This record gives sequence, structure tokens and C-alpha cells, in this order.
Amino acid sequence: MRRQSRRSNGSGEQSHSAVYAQVRGSILSGTLRPMERITENQVAERFGLSRTPVREAFRRLAAEGLIVVVPQRGAFVSRPSVEDILEIYQIRTPLECMATRVAAETITEEQLRRLEELVEAERDRGERRSPDRSLRLNREFHGIIIGCTRNQRLASFLLEMQHQVHRSRVLWPSTVTRLDETWKEHAAIVTALRTHDPAAAERGMREHLERARASTVNRILPSSSGLVGGT
Repeated sequence: MRRQSRRSNGSGEQSHSAVYAQVRGSILSGTLRPMERITENQVAERFGLSRTPVREAFRRLAAEGLIVVVPQRGAFVSRPSVEDILEIYQIRTPLECMATRVAAETITEEQLRRLEELVEAERDRGERRSPDRSLRLNREFHGIIIGCTRNQRLASFLLEMQHQVHRSRVLWPSTVTRLDETWKEHAAIVTALRTHDPAAAERGMREHLERARASTVNRILPSSSGLVGGT
């Protein structure tokens, strides 16, 4: 987190939101690592704030499972667990499958062309692929499909689920080894969207997410045993 150069002149709500967004972003990006200790005093000093907005931000982060408070020890960045990943996909899969079914009926030619460009850019890169770039384009791919629903609440919620999954990619880089399969599965989804076949599009997305879930869980399971601090 970058140190603020001066005290915030905003309202308490603005201060709380700024602290929340900054700390949350640092956790999701992996800048703050699992089980790293963070204190209200430390963050308050960094932002030039009183502890009150920081305390509110910590409460919100704890409610989201991004930090965990250990009695007599303080607050620590949480470590995603297998259970977390399973819960995320349990929620994400039916909603994104529904979004893909809707997209098969509402997607525009411009959106289809962009999806095809993304697939073309990444499908056959192999060892030449940049994981960071591929993951960024992967998020764009899913975002375009979700955006076809024109449902802002659904889009915001599924974006949050993607952020949580991305955190596991950062913490367990071996999970990106599935990128070759990911883009082949994306290609199949685009084919179904191109033919405006809702059932095939939904089926393709379901198979894609189920394989992604299984791969992620299998990759992190060996390193999760015996660790304290899962959300």
C-alpha cells in the first residue's frame, strides 16, 4: 500500500471507503500476503487518519473474509481455503451459466468479434503466453458475456467472485498451467454464442467452470493442509 502524503480532508465515509478499497486491493493482488499482520494504528498512520474509519474498513474486510481477527494477536490477512474456492464456484457457476444462456440471445456482433479476438490472441500461445496478460484477457472474456445480461447487480457480484478466484491464482501460480485448456473451452463457448444456441452456450460454460474449479482445488489442496487462517 502506498503511503498517503497528507491527511484526508474528506468525510468519514469517504475515508472509510478509501481505506477499505486500498487494503482490499492489496489483499486481492497479493501485495499483502496471507497471515501478514496488519494493525489499525499502522493503516491509520499510513493514510493520515484517525482509527475510526480504519476500524470500519477492517470490520467490512473481516465480514468479507479477507482478514481474520485472532484474539490476543490482532488482525491478519486471511488465507483462501479449499472450502472458500468451493463456495465461490457453488455460487458463481449457476449465475454465470444463466448469464451465458442470456448472452446467446442478446450478444451483439461487436461483442462476438471481441470474444473471437481474445480467443485468437491466446488459444495457441503455449509457452509464449504471459500468465498475467492471459488472466487479464480471461477476465475481459467473462466480463463481456456477463455484460450481455445488462444486469448491473449480477455483473458486480460476478466480478467480485472473479476477484476472489484471481487471488488464488496469485497465491498459487501453478493454477495458471490450465490456461491452454481454458482458451480451448472459451473457443467452444464462442462457437455456441456465434450460433445463438443458449443450451450449448450454457453447457459449455458449465463444463468450463467445473473444470476450473476442480483444477484450482487440486492445485491448492496439498499446500492447504495444516494451515491456520482460512476464511
